[in-house]
Amino acid sequence: MSTTGILSPLEAQQADARKTTCDTITVGGPASWQPVSYIASDGRQSGLGIDIIKEYAKRHGIKVEIDIELPWARTLDLLLQGKIDVTAGAYFTDERQRVYQYSDPFYTDEIMVFQHVDRRFGYSKIEDLRGYRGARPHGGSLGKKIDTYSSQQLDVMYSPTNDRIFDLLRAGHVDYVLLARYDGLATLHKLGAQDTIIAVEPPVDHNPVRLMFSRNSPCVKHVAQINMLIAELGQNGTIDDRTKYHLEQTVFSLETGS
Repeated sequence: MSTTGILSPLEAQQADARKTTCDTITVGGPASWQPVSYIASDGRQSGLGIDIIKEYAKRHGIKVEIDIELPWARTLDLLLQGKIDVTAGAYFTDERQRVYQYSDPFYTDEIMVFQHVDRRFGYSKIEDLRGYRGARPHGGSLGKKIDTYSSQQLDVMYSPTNDRIFDLLRAGHVDYVLLARYDGLATLHKLGAQDTIIAVEPPVDHNPVRLMFSRNSPCVKHVAQINMLIAELGQNGTIDDRTKYHLEQTVFSLETGS
């Protein structure tokens, strides 16, 4: 896959061929979004969204190519152009819906307020964050409710990586971090900061996670059938089983969060 935006003659020929056929599904997505899309400890590109695409491709004789190591903004650009067919997961926004095609939801993410144990403050709803300074990831959505409220009512700075965002909290530059529950917990364990930074209940919001297809990809015509597969995998327990499997690939316990 080209990452420069300039296609070689062979890539251009392949891209032209794929304008009318979906013999290969190219998958992008975040590289550290447990359990949706992440790099496993052995280097495998893995996740629940990838599982669904692979299962569909297997049943229909379609090849799968995965590259979830590109920056998110670059992934969206390639998706818009049809050089990537689908992202392994994304939240719904009205703006994205106008340019991309969503599948039905296959997972629900909890967006949490992470606080330093030595600098706790009272929290039970998003309005309680007013008057404090927060941080959230750059370039991504946390759902319409949080995006709208944080842009209008909260003092929030944006960080390019999860590691850096928690560095800001540990150093006292911000009072809290907004991040998906397991995304945040996995990062904290990687940093060895799970005893000093905690996710405070309740979640700020619950965001359905969907596959997001390029409208310029021939694979977009498969969305209706993929929705049928998502429903099947949900009904027979496969999605629950695979979600548990992917969360257990991190070092924390699902029961205790530690």
